[in-house]
Amino acid sequence: MTDTTTETTATTGTETTAVVPPQQEPYVPEALGATRIALLLAEHTGEPVTAADVAELVAQEQLVACDEYKGWPMYSTAAARELDVDLVRSVAGERVAWEAASLPRDAAAARIGWHWSDLVRMGEEGRITTGRGGRYLLTDLDKMAAEADGEQYVTAQAAATDVLEIRASDWKYVEAAGWISPAHMYEKEVGRHRTVTVALYRLGDVRALRDLPGVDWEATRGLPKGAPSPLREYAKLAPTRAAAVRGFAQGLADRHGITVWAWNSPYSGCWELDWERIEDLPGEATVRQELADDPEAGAYAAEIELCPAWGEITREARDLLEPGRAVVLDTETTDLVGRIVEIAVIDAATGKKLMDTLVNPGDVEISDGARWVHGITDEMLADKRPFEKVLPRLRKVTKGRTILAYNSEFDRSTVLRDIARAGKKPMHLEPSTGWYCLMEAYAQWLGSHRWLRLGGSHRAAGDCEAARQVLIEISKGRGAEFTPTPPAPGDPVSGPPSGTILSATVVPHA
Repeated sequence: MTDTTTETTATTGTETTAVVPPQQEPYVPEALGATRIALLLAEHTGEPVTAADVAELVAQEQLVACDEYKGWPMYSTAAARELDVDLVRSVAGERVAWEAASLPRDAAAARIGWHWSDLVRMGEEGRITTGRGGRYLLTDLDKMAAEADGEQYVTAQAAATDVLEIRASDWKYVEAAGWISPAHMYEKEVGRHRTVTVALYRLGDVRALRDLPGVDWEATRGLPKGAPSPLREYAKLAPTRAAAVRGFAQGLADRHGITVWAWNSPYSGCWELDWERIEDLPGEATVRQELADDPEAGAYAAEIELCPAWGEITREARDLLEPGRAVVLDTETTDLVGRIVEIAVIDAATGKKLMDTLVNPGDVEISDGARWVHGITDEMLADKRPFEKVLPRLRKVTKGRTILAYNSEFDRSTVLRDIARAGKKPMHLEPSTGWYCLMEAYAQWLGSHRWLRLGGSHRAAGDCEAARQVLIEISKGRGAEFTPTPPAPGDPVSGPPSGTILSATVVPHA
């Protein structure tokens, strides 16, 4: 028998032959995610296989998910190795060829000098086809750019400076004169916690402004900063819709001593407005009447939606962030429906860590897929306490609090299974009414109908904090935030209803 760790020699006559022990193949889990399956196939075929190729093989039913972990599909490594090499090379080759003949959205927009939303809009209208990976064929891009010139959207800045060659600050007079209005609105992220509403205009409409009779565009060009614009005489005295809505929102905040949120939805084209409630006031009927009576915003009442779905969720989030109101919980497990190997709980209001511990799952080993996600090994748990020893602390830090979890169905069922196995009573941990799903709340707040990944560290404490940041984001409402204007020095102090706390500043989010 050949020693597998020591090289030996065999002598036959005068010849000596080295006997090399067999190489032990590196360990590969039974199931892997798409990215690691792609690396396995790349090594197996010698082709640059990517996760996109794995997705194509799944679409062709050549690969089938055999497991999942926290929503991530897992694929059998044995099945991947049995795939026909020529098939995998063909799929990878087709993708490489397609990528050479196409561009992703932002690069495609930059190639033809259009805004990315133009490509999305043209795709929805069936005028350009989006191919594999959300990419656009180069020949289609160039053809559309020539045939649809003038239909693309431009920002106010580009419309003013590049097309009309006037100061960007003078564009407000063009719009106020009623010569043009936005063709589309969307929310642009600015920093981590703020968005601004961006108006887009059809390029052909902007070009047509140069031919307006009676307008001396030459007199408006080359004006120094601060010089009065000749375009002012054409501007209407009435404010724009945005100015009217913002003015109404600020007035509402001042009259009732409350925070108000106003958001211009790029989906409906309407403004959406909601506000905090102090003892359930003011009610929707009151605000609707105030809107109808407003001399400026009242004209746009049909284009303003009160109490959208995200408003209620924002108020819930603000309530959950009150001191002592809620905690955030997360678990890591041996498998998708396995036992707890780590559990953490933090205070929702402060982020203070209340509990963070590894848990010994007994005789159950951690699956390969779970270990790839959270990095916890069986060896790390050998000397840790079992769940029944951790349970008293869990009960203590969650008692009297709403339990928040990013996927509450997963974490609640996991906790209850381990409680049942330990032969203990679930007590306040059992009622579903005591749990709150941040994932569902965030999706509804965004208006999304899909499962949203958390993007945390895949360790319990890190995922708790990531989930808490989601709660904080939701609590800020959508669009622009208006708080009561503080009194000027010397003004009489006649504040809002008793018990209201006024914010010292107006913090715009759009």
